Amino acid sequence: MTVNEHGRQRVWRMVGPSAIIGGSLIIALAIYFGILGGAWVRVVAEWTAHWTSSALNLLGYSTSVDGTIVASNSFAVDIVVECTALGPLVLFIGAIVAYPSAFKSKGMGVLLGIGVLTAVNVIRIVSLFWIGSAFPQYLSVAHLLVWQSAMILLAIVLWMFWAERMGRVRHA
Repeated sequence: MTVNEHGRQRVWRMVGPSAIIGGSLIIALAIYFGILGGAWVRVVAEWTAHWTSSALNLLGYSTSVDGTIVASNSFAVDIVVECTALGPLVLFIGAIVAYPSAFKSKGMGVLLGIGVLTAVNVIRIVSLFWIGSAFPQYLSVAHLLVWQSAMILLAIVLWMFWAERMGRVRHA
């Protein structure tokens, strides 16, 4: 290996992950602002609404779903794009892509993130439905401050868990 090749590798090790994270964020923003109105996002929102309704019904609520609206006799929520787990998933997957690890490990991490973040998101919406129907004065705080922060924090902590346990670093 020449001195020049060694220098390029050293620069890539320092700059590469930041460039990948930056590129991932640009792609995420493009997805978020450009594609999120698409039909597939509506399918994700409807899927989220159905799972939320099922969970609420298991807990004793009597809810129904109409498209993206989950409703009981006294309260209803509309599952918009921001109510899905897509935002935290984009953050989580971008961090996995940027991390120098094997593709198999990245794939396992993506599956882990999809499962955990989606399940916690349904729990989030169920709790917000309960708060909205029982304590409507606290819904805005729970929705905008508590749960949005918690979902982003969960994505970061989940990535840290993955990086520590499963993100085996590749060495050149």
